[in-house]
Amino acid sequence: MPFIEYDAEKDTAFNLALCSNNRAEQIEVLLRNLVSLRHVEDDRFIIPFDDVIETLNLAISLLDRR
Repeated sequence: MPFIEYDAEKDTAFNLALCSNNRAEQIEVLLRNLVSLRHVEDDRFIIPFDDVIETLNLAISLLDRR
């Protein structure tokens, strides 16, 4: 019975790249969300409470994954 070789290093590299891409996408969403909360006419932000909580939770989770 032939054995199929499994390259664990290739799989690990793929998973690291995938995690890195996911993290970059989450950071992009976080930054876009912050920019979208700016007031159209004034130099201030309009930030609903739920958006603040979600943004902070996302930032914390991204920092914890170092």
